[in-house]
Amino acid sequence: MALAMGFVFVSCDDEKNGGEEAAKSYTLSISLDKAESYYLSDDSTTSVGYYFRSDITVDPFVLVHGWSPLYGFGGGFTYSNCTNDTTASNYNLSAITKKGVKTNAYFISYTGTEDWGLPVEISFKDGKAYQAKECYVTNSTSAYLAIKEGKAEYGSVKEWTKDDKFTLIITGFNGREQTGTIEFLLADGLDVVNTWQQVDLSKLGKVTMIKFSLTTTDQGQYGPNTPLYFCLDQLTVTE
Repeated sequence: MALAMGFVFVSCDDEKNGGEEAAKSYTLSISLDKAESYYLSDDSTTSVGYYFRSDITVDPFVLVHGWSPLYGFGGGFTYSNCTNDTTASNYNLSAITKKGVKTNAYFISYTGTEDWGLPVEISFKDGKAYQAKECYVTNSTSAYLAIKEGKAEYGSVKEWTKDDKFTLIITGFNGREQTGTIEFLLADGLDVVNTWQQVDLSKLGKVTMIKFSLTTTDQGQYGPNTPLYFCLDQLTVTE
């Protein structure tokens, strides 16, 4: 497993709103120097099921990150600039776009370990509530190939039909209170997302945490056949 070399950064801008005081805006973005790489922690202090939890902190964002010395990336988020758009494997941590919205890299998430205690969440280091604004999402290579071409490393994916759906569910929380839910179709029948798509998050309102989950209509004996991966970039919030 490769350890990504480069940097994660947050852009911070002041937004003008008429004559009112400017709101400070934070956008989560990433750029990596080393080609075909991704981040994998080696912090083994917090055990969760088969994985270790070692969150990624980029002020003010905190992203859940799970890993295992045996299985590699195991849940939550990591960041990557991998460009493999042909290999149907859960170990292929590539976006189908092969790049981020504005840079060579992006965040990729696996939601399949939630039942083991690794939530797929982005919260904020200072515990403060921020106004959710927008993000960009697309399919991972593994999910795209499973849906579009019926290819998967594990399980038996069915032939996708016009009635099938692969849905990203984004839920906002302010403390324990749920502020709203947004659903975005990564695959709507035979229309499968293969570019970065902007998602308006403003209806979530002020949030201290944003949770992500995936559902699919392709279910097998042991649960979802569609690989439960998606890619995220340019998540923006304001104070």
